[in-house]
Amino acid sequence: MKKLLFVLLLTSMCLVGCRTFPPVKNIEYQTLAVHDQQKIEKAIISGATSKGWRVEKVKEGLIHAVLSQRAHLVEVEIPYGEDFYAIWYKHSENLRYNEKKGTIHPRYNAWIIYLSRAINAELYRS
Repeated sequence: MKKLLFVLLLTSMCLVGCRTFPPVKNIEYQTLAVHDQQKIEKAIISGATSKGWRVEKVKEGLIHAVLSQRAHLVEVEIPYGEDFYAIWYKHSENLRYNEKKGTIHPRYNAWIIYLSRAINAELYRS
């Protein structure tokens, strides 16, 4: 019985150590029914801040957003225009980003999906 428990423990440790990470998720240009750049900018800022992101307008048509969760840090660029926005990976810390493979911890992709949903909710709220 002890031998079986040892084998199960060893197998589970190997599986955890051999975990593969998914590709980095970017939200490519989302074409919107809204044709108002100011409204899209406000929706991006409201949606991002509602999910805990710090936002900074870099220039017209580009927002830089940062999310800090415990020991993790994520930075994205959000280009936007009259009828679109996108979310692009810029930098991260402690999320095992692999530039060569283009992979990252799955938590990053979840944060990007939540961010996109929050932006969309703000866009269609009014």
